[in-house]
Amino acid sequence: MKHVLRVINVLATMVILVAFVVLLRTVFTPAGEIPTIMGYGFMRTLTGSMEPAIPVHSFIVVDTDNSQVYQVGDIITFHSSDDALEGSLNTHRIVSVEAASDGSPVYHTKGDANPVEDVAPVSAADVVGRVVFVSAGLGVVVSLLTNPLLFFPFIVVPLIVLLVLEIRHMVKTTQEVARAEDEAALRAAVEQIREKRRSEQEGQDDAKEQSDGEHTGGSVETDPGALDDSNRSA
Repeated sequence: MKHVLRVINVLATMVILVAFVVLLRTVFTPAGEIPTIMGYGFMRTLTGSMEPAIPVHSFIVVDTDNSQVYQVGDIITFHSSDDALEGSLNTHRIVSVEAASDGSPVYHTKGDANPVEDVAPVSAADVVGRVVFVSAGLGVVVSLLTNPLLFFPFIVVPLIVLLVLEIRHMVKTTQEVARAEDEAALRAAVEQIREKRRSEQEGQDDAKEQSDGEHTGGSVETDPGALDDSNRSA
């Protein structure tokens, strides 16, 4: 039981640390890069070019598995080759697909809120992945947390406190379990001693009864001789 509780507490601590790492990577990843964990990227949109599907400052999750086939209607994140964007990340919807000279797909994209398609087509090599999750609420939270004056007092400090409390709880629980196990072992040892003493006492009682029986039998054997002497004198 003690080992099970220890494993549970270690797993809980690991979950807290993983959440903390994800938050750090999401908040502090430099512009033009996308943090990825287990094949999924996390980022925040900066413009409203995809409204209403993706409101401005939304938090989005991108599936970075590029082995999948992208189709018309998919929203993809890519490194734009538009001179005005200088290779920065962009997230738009695919409106058409054509094949390049080597047979690889080339995507034509457009922001839902934009009146025209993007000037530069998107090669397969420039695609980061397909958008699979959008949250405007989380985007607002991430926007607030990009301010270090808010991030450290409202996120870092509470997480540290939570981690310390979890470690204290883990130590306390482990000590309680160890104490309970020691008490149970002590009770078992005492019971074994009592059982041994009862067995010894029963053995002594049996031996005493047997000894008393033998002594009584020896006295009876001498009585007939005494009676015979009495009869002779008569």
